[in-house]
Amino acid sequence: MPGNRKVSVIIPTWKRGDLLRRCLQSLRRQSFCDYEVVLVSNGAGEWAESVAREFGCRLVSFAANRGFAAAVNAGLAASQSPLVLILNDDAELDPAWLEKTVAELEEHQAISLCCGKILKPDGRTVDDAGGALAMGGGAWRLGHGRADGPAFAHRRFLFAVSLTAALFRRSVFEQAGTLDERFVSYLEDVDFSIRLWRAGLRGAYVPQAVAWHRGGGSLGEDSPERFRLMTRNQLFLLAKHYPASFRLAGRALWAQILWLGMAVRKRRFTAYLAGAGQCLGLLCASFLGQGIRSRKEGRQKQRRAFLEWLRVSERAIYEDIQARPRPEQDAYWRLYFSLFPPHPRPVQPAGAAAEPGASPPLGAPLP
Repeated sequence: MPGNRKVSVIIPTWKRGDLLRRCLQSLRRQSFCDYEVVLVSNGAGEWAESVAREFGCRLVSFAANRGFAAAVNAGLAASQSPLVLILNDDAELDPAWLEKTVAELEEHQAISLCCGKILKPDGRTVDDAGGALAMGGGAWRLGHGRADGPAFAHRRFLFAVSLTAALFRRSVFEQAGTLDERFVSYLEDVDFSIRLWRAGLRGAYVPQAVAWHRGGGSLGEDSPERFRLMTRNQLFLLAKHYPASFRLAGRALWAQILWLGMAVRKRRFTAYLAGAGQCLGLLCASFLGQGIRSRKEGRQKQRRAFLEWLRVSERAIYEDIQARPRPEQDAYWRLYFSLFPPHPRPVQPAGAAAEPGASPPLGAPLP
């Protein structure tokens, strides 16, 4: 019966019924079976009702597409299980995925969420091994495009969590709140990751939990709509979370110049302008409404801890990019670090306590 399952699996869907069926078939093959599926139709239409009946899913329906964040929040409101899996409809899970991640949260009470290794459909290339955020505001999926190997085989802390496939304690949403629906789609997971960090909630990367992600199942990787939303949400993320700082301003400006250059190169300049304009409108509405900031600027200790978290997170991006042969390095990040090299990894004396709130470096073992 609804509410009596250990895990609620929330899957927003819009227009790819073929990929959704593959996703649901992978759930049927799970070794852990104490779960329910809440399918959220984001204006998908009658075919979503048919799929829900076929696979025994609970269905929440929107008349029109309200975005990924709103769909996840609706799924949360319609479910009660103590654990929540947020899953993209273009992802497929290894049969042991739920077993491994549920065991992680049961065995490690200090961990509030976890994700696994996400591969591309070829099964050899990493799509996502946990996210990270730069001091200039750019986000990156660690390992993206690299060949799978020993570098991605160790359990470690997360900087940021991708909502492609991630398991949470329900209490996370009670402490940190639900997804910010102002982001609509894209970077809502980065915003949520910052809020998790501020709430003191930590996550784990569990490489034994493997998923495969097709990507671009809804809008396409380089569509104008995706570029518009990414532009809008990058700027909104900076305004919402980043403190006024001369050290950050230069990095943020350079990151946006590089993003604009990418827009011109990919013939997405109109989409860039639309996204920037929509962000201005969103900022005006936020200032007049519920406010833009999620915390007080005057808390210097918290501000320093956030900057340190960004430094360590940015260092993880740099190390990930540098691990690739130069011809395979992402041009955006190569140019970003050419002007703003990362801060050196600090050498901490033996026995010294870590900075309060600071995340461990990439690859740091979990207790």
